[in-house]
Amino acid sequence: MKASTIKILIGLSVSCLIYSCANMGYPTGGAKDEIPPEVKECNPPNFSTEIEGGKVNIYFNEFVQLKEINEKFVVSPPLDRKPTVNLRGKSIYVDMGDSLKPNTTYTLDFADGIADNNEGNPLGNFQYVFSTGKTLDSLSIQGHAVDAFTRLPIEKVQIYAYSNHQDSVPLTTIPDYVAQTDTAGHFNLSNLKAGTYKIFALVDGNRDYKYNGPGEIIGFLDTLLTPTAQTFQKMDSIMPDSSALRTYTAFSPADVHINLFEEENPLLYLTKYARTRREKLDFEFSFKRTDDLKIDFLDVNSDASSFLIESNNRRDTLSYWIVDSNIYKRDTLTAVLNYLKTDSTNQLVSFSDTVKLNFKAPKKAKQTKKQEKKSKIKKPVYEFKTNIKSTQDLNKDIEFEFNEPLAEYNLDSIQLVKIVDTLEFDVPFEFVKDSALLRTYHMNVKWESEMNYRLDIDSTAFKNIFGLESDAFTKKFKTKELEYYGKILLKVDQVHKPLIVQILENNKNETLIQSKKIYSDQTITFDYLEPKTYIIKVIEDWNDNGKWDTGNYKLKLQPETIHYFRKEIKVRSNWDVEENVVLPQAH
Repeated sequence: MKASTIKILIGLSVSCLIYSCANMGYPTGGAKDEIPPEVKECNPPNFSTEIEGGKVNIYFNEFVQLKEINEKFVVSPPLDRKPTVNLRGKSIYVDMGDSLKPNTTYTLDFADGIADNNEGNPLGNFQYVFSTGKTLDSLSIQGHAVDAFTRLPIEKVQIYAYSNHQDSVPLTTIPDYVAQTDTAGHFNLSNLKAGTYKIFALVDGNRDYKYNGPGEIIGFLDTLLTPTAQTFQKMDSIMPDSSALRTYTAFSPADVHINLFEEENPLLYLTKYARTRREKLDFEFSFKRTDDLKIDFLDVNSDASSFLIESNNRRDTLSYWIVDSNIYKRDTLTAVLNYLKTDSTNQLVSFSDTVKLNFKAPKKAKQTKKQEKKSKIKKPVYEFKTNIKSTQDLNKDIEFEFNEPLAEYNLDSIQLVKIVDTLEFDVPFEFVKDSALLRTYHMNVKWESEMNYRLDIDSTAFKNIFGLESDAFTKKFKTKELEYYGKILLKVDQVHKPLIVQILENNKNETLIQSKKIYSDQTITFDYLEPKTYIIKVIEDWNDNGKWDTGNYKLKLQPETIHYFRKEIKVRSNWDVEENVVLPQAH
């Protein structure tokens, strides 16, 4: 018995020893490599002069990879053909061909397109510079490029410098120098010759170094720039008790600011037409219209009373509701369209076009006789929807959107009541058509705080242009209490031109909450604000048309200036917040 016990104990001991050895684990590999690759050698050496060939080898201390190199790699001045960039072990080989210009300084800008092969640590803003002449040009122009409307930096914007100052060069000529913005919108046109330059910015989709008109994002400076370099000396401390006189070079300009924008497309033409339902014709255009589309049907008697014209907010889509049943009952309509269109000389001219507008009713799903007996024929009704929720804001009206144009309404069939305990009281209201949208109406009411309401709409209250009547509608809701809202009292100083002052919700979409127009220094009250966080946006409305306008290169119009005041303004319920913004001095 003892011998058996001893054998078992020995066996367990051996098993534990084996298990322990088998579970010793693996090495963790040490700390993560966060060191970028290093350039060990360049052939020819960086900053070489009198270079004749167009081939460069760059050697590193480790294997590297190229990341988005086709987008990030920029050669300035641009070459006649795109250079090739290839990996060769621990080196990069660049072939620029044989089109190098004499006595020219070239900059090969890799941005952050070179990284180590294991962890992807970028080398960051590496440039290789050489000259085909005896000297290296060293002047520079630095700055930032931002979206004119959002004021946010734009990455991968091409910045062009031209020694030719004619207005047409961005449209017809490859620039003398080119740079590209980084993620912060910063650019550096480096290694420039002495001279004066015209500056242009472009999100160059097809990489042809030319502006191809609306559809590409552009920016330009109103003035020419002359880069300079100025040396100065400064005492610098090299030890706690000693200092040395050092020489520095300051390059100018170093704070150029370019606003990028997309021009409105001036080319006006018909892009699409459709007849998705029997009584409605839709026409889409390339740009907003200032005129109406005129329609003449062949073999059908029609006049202005046969239609109702509806436009969307952008005025680039026009819809024609056919009122006359003699017209819309036809499956095929042949019409002559008369409208303004851009011709080959970019002028608006009257244009006629004959089109066929067919309507094909959708096929009905087949039903068995049993299904046909059970199915009930639904009486068609005039449909609408409202923006009523369970809780109504005190500063907003009730909005009605009808699915078809409204022909008539009966106010006696619409009743709005407030409910106090068990008593009901009629509430006066105005029912008005929206000034821009054909099928939208507003019920304007002076709401009382924290009050129960009910809206009752009888059937036949609304009738559309085809004689259909609406169904009955009832909705109960309650208004918010006045103390729920807060206010911003905004003092605006140094107003030199018409301004549009906006309160935006500080969220991802920067939702517009309220907008007000001012012409002089004053304090603006933004009330009925929900307890949230807001920011301020100010638009310089140069032409006083109540909206932001983009730029136009041909007309030398910059986009209207926008100022963002991104300080967070926290609004609390039943609380007034006082804020002050000061506009920059007018130039």
